[in-house]
This record gives sequence, C-alpha cells and structure tokens, in this order.
Amino acid sequence: MKKWNVILFFVILVLAVPVLHVASRVREAAPLPETWALPESIGVWEGENLFYSLDPEVQRVFRDADLIEPGVCPVSGAGLASVSPRERALLPRDVEIDRRLYRGPEGLQRHVIMLITGESREGIHRPDWCLVAQNVPIGDLFFLPVESATGERFDVGVYPILARGASEDSRPIQYFVYWFEGHHVRTAYHWSRILRAGWDRLRTGRAQRWAYFSIQMTLPPGQIDVQPFLTDAVRWFVEREAEAAE
Repeated sequence: MKKWNVILFFVILVLAVPVLHVASRVREAAPLPETWALPESIGVWEGENLFYSLDPEVQRVFRDADLIEPGVCPVSGAGLASVSPRERALLPRDVEIDRRLYRGPEGLQRHVIMLITGESREGIHRPDWCLVAQNVPIGDLFFLPVESATGERFDVGVYPILARGASEDSRPIQYFVYWFEGHHVRTAYHWSRILRAGWDRLRTGRAQRWAYFSIQMTLPPGQIDVQPFLTDAVRWFVEREAEAAE
C-alpha cells in the first residue's frame, strides 16, 4: 500500500508541473470592464472623492471639499492619492484603489471602496486583515443573500463594526459589507474567487482582473431591521450599472 502511495504522489507531481508552468506564464491582464467605476453620483446620492496624503506623517483622510488646490495635501503640501502610503507598501504596484463617500437622504452616508487587481494574485486580501490592521473592532462574519433588480442572486459578506469600549452584547450600528467581482460573476467567498481565477489563467493564459467592493455604513436612528437596510445598499450600488447604461 505504501508503494502505491509513493507512485501516486509522483504521478500527481508529474502532472502538476506543466499545469503550474502554464498558470505561471500569463499575458498582460485583461482590460477593465466599463462597469468597474465609482460614479460621481448614484441616483440621488452624491459622491465625493477621498484621498490620502503621500506624507506618511499626515494620517487623516481628505474629501474634495477639504482641498485648497487639487491633488495637494492642505496640511503638508505633499501629493494626494486614493491609496494610503501604508496600503501602497503592502499591496502590489499594479493594484488600483478608488474610494468615494456618498451622501444620501436624511444625512445618510455610504463609504464605498473599489480595489482592482492587476497581474498579481496577491492584490485582493481577506477584509478582516485590513480592518484589524487599522484597529477597527469587528464582530463575527456572516453572509447575506442579495437579489438585484435583474434577478441576479449572490451573497455578500458582512462584518459588524463594534463601538470601542462597548460591551459584547451591545448592538452594532455600523456595518462593513463586501463582495468580489470577476467577469460576469459576483461572490463573497475567497475559495470561489481563487478557483475561478486559477481556472481563468489556465483557460485563457491571461490574468483576469478581479475587483473587491466594500460599503461601510451606519444604521440610521430607529432602524431595527438590519438585513433589509444592508441588502438595499448593495442593490443600490450594483444597479448603478443599469443607470449608467440608460
């Protein structure tokens, strides 16, 4: 029996070598879908760009309204970027990040981030890694089913954001919702994204682009039902594509 285990191991190894060789040799990443963008407005929600100073000593985030001169940090005079110095140090160079703060009715806000990979497979990471790295206290991950107006069904991942110093049984009022998008597919699951990305490399010989979208939002006063509030926010964002096509 031991002999057959050794033979099986070498057979798998021999078969895996050419597959890994093909997967590691990819052409230039595919162009971005036109729908991967954060528009200036979505419905009645108006958006503002968010920027980080290239001066690592300046930690705050700047909105369009905070700027005196476009592209210049009003505190230090350094340049501005949508990627913070810490993020740029950790992420591959070909990763793109865009972020906007959308303001809606009754003062509601939705902070949307779009991260897009290039040829590297290390660009998209688990959301809890960056949240914990930023000292954001989070609760247990759970998943919500979403159905768009066109009938597309997919899950999104949700992390409750806990108030600092609050008791463990206190009710969260902030939530971080995320999902991944490939070409014509949305998923909240890392294993699905990784398998699809690997298959695309083998099938097409190209590093297919993947995007990681997240929405951070606060429950309005008196909002009891969390799930409809969160799913409405995802549908609001996903259906921007139909709005843009009109």
